[in-house]
Amino acid sequence: MRAVRDVRALPVLEAALSGRPEGRLLAADLSRRTALGLRLSSTGVCVLEVPEVPADYSLGRSRQTLRRKVRAAAKAGVGWREVTDEDEQAALARRLDDHLPQKRDRRYRQVDSDHSHMVGSGLWAVAEDAEGTPLVLSVTPHDGRWAQLRLFIALGDGPQHSDARYLLTQAVVETLSARGVRHLFDGRSPHELTNGLRHFQRMLGFTVVRVRLSRAEVSAEVRSLPAPRAEGPPARHADLERVG
Repeated sequence: MRAVRDVRALPVLEAALSGRPEGRLLAADLSRRTALGLRLSSTGVCVLEVPEVPADYSLGRSRQTLRRKVRAAAKAGVGWREVTDEDEQAALARRLDDHLPQKRDRRYRQVDSDHSHMVGSGLWAVAEDAEGTPLVLSVTPHDGRWAQLRLFIALGDGPQHSDARYLLTQAVVETLSARGVRHLFDGRSPHELTNGLRHFQRMLGFTVVRVRLSRAEVSAEVRSLPAPRAEGPPARHADLERVG
């Protein structure tokens, strides 16, 4: 009963999603049944409020660690870029699938994974070292004011990969802000996260809210779009790594 009361006390955000493929993808993940058998949107969603001014995300005492890690990454020559070419996206997906069975932390290892279904979906971004070697990969589909952190994985386990996570987080949030996104959510319930992941999210500004889904007004042209491409299985715990 205390848990029910606490969930009902959570703030509520309204997600007006369109009938475009990205909007339908986000709606499906928010409507997913969790391990408790209830919809994710009604039991608590980890959401980051994206500021209207991109640079505002890094301001304030709560972002001290973020700023320090971003400076360390930049000093080491780490940069980031958006990946728009689908052939390169496919190559990065293969690189990720080759790396996952070798993860140092067995909780994040995956064997025979296939992330090719994400190609062409949303904002693809990669953090790279000074030689151009990919360090961290993210995939963030977005629709209107909402986006989902669908994939965020380091392609290695060194200190530089850890710093690169912060740099890419800042870059993705600022890019989404410039595109008019105001809410970024993780598609897993808080109880599905490890303690390390919950701590990482709190440090980045995620809070737990309930989400009320509604249908955005869309044009006849948008309503006539084909259904989104078939998605793979729901993202597992490797899809957002804890801080090393």
